Amino acid sequence: MHMQSSESEPVMKELCSKILTTTDVGVRFSFPTATMREHFKLLEGSHSLDFQVRDKYGEVWTFRLYTRKNDGHPKPVLTKGWPGFVKRMGLKVGDKVIFVVHGNHNGQLGIQVKRNIKLLGYEHWADL
Repeated sequence: MHMQSSESEPVMKELCSKILTTTDVGVRFSFPTATMREHFKLLEGSHSLDFQVRDKYGEVWTFRLYTRKNDGHPKPVLTKGWPGFVKRMGLKVGDKVIFVVHGNHNGQLGIQVKRNIKLLGYEHWADL
């Protein structure tokens, strides 16, 4: 029997996730190079790209993905927009940020944030 997924069923693919470091929270988010190369196409000669993500509250955030001019090691980072997101969400070192693509929303990028909490002796990643 062949099962078809309904259009209303959310199709979500994780692009990357990262546990936040002191630099991620205080200065800029170091974005995974492999994820950047796979999912973001910078124009020839360009070293930055603005893109939008939607959080779980429906708010849209614009981040700037910036790379060094040396193509061998681009070291992508999120600059513009990232500090405001950190402040608004109250992010701390050790929190997890997950970038996702929502397949049924024309490839809309999403962002999720989670905090590791201990509950009854067990660790859980709770949504923020």
